[in-house]
Amino acid sequence: MTDHAWLDAAAPYALGALSAEERAAFEAHLADCAICRAEVQALREVSGLLAHAAAAATPAQALRDRILREARQVRPLTARRRSLRPWIAAAAVVLAIAAGVAYVKERGNRRALEQAVAAARDSLAAQQQLVATLLAPDVNTAVLASKGRPPSARVFWNPSRHRVVIAVFDLPPAPAGRTYQLWAIQTGKAPVSLGIFNTAPDGRLTTALDVPPALVAFDVTAVTEEPVGGSPQPTQQPFLVGKLSGGE
Repeated sequence: MTDHAWLDAAAPYALGALSAEERAAFEAHLADCAICRAEVQALREVSGLLAHAAAAATPAQALRDRILREARQVRPLTARRRSLRPWIAAAAVVLAIAAGVAYVKERGNRRALEQAVAAARDSLAAQQQLVATLLAPDVNTAVLASKGRPPSARVFWNPSRHRVVIAVFDLPPAPAGRTYQLWAIQTGKAPVSLGIFNTAPDGRLTTALDVPPALVAFDVTAVTEEPVGGSPQPTQQPFLVGKLSGGE
């Protein structure tokens, strides 16, 4: 394999989706490849943020004990790429049921249970889209960095799904009345908006954005600060800029 081909294994490795043999081979390569080590570290930071996509919920103690007791009786599964989505789905369903039952027991409201389950399903769908975008073989990556100290960001562009995933680090939330906007820039053409976003109080965000259907390729991504609702074109110089690389 070439170094570029090895990069295709970085995302499933970071997400724990390689078989034992694949993992051993990739780890042997990591020992001598600084490029792949940096890619794995960045992907681990992104995947770590997925755990915070759903709202926290504390199930009743009896329900928690029963779920853990039954989970210990299940034989471990081999972590392969094809088992990633069913595992996530099963975990999300358990969390949805636990959150819903705990909430209904406290409130005595059947409608609240339905809303809790629906919210968990929406969260699961969003996480599945993130994982699917990151694991696609044709995904392109751009590292966006400011001059000097943070903030920084990483953009994953998936042409086949026409979606991008952006992971932002150390970027304070936009001031009141302002928002951040992500742009796609193709040489010789005007910037195209990929959507607006804002970060959490800790300066982090991981989210997926739909790419306009007419946009089939671009070379550079950039972030500007704009008025709430976004702008048709950038109104200031970007403070984060990165060039796309990778993909097939």
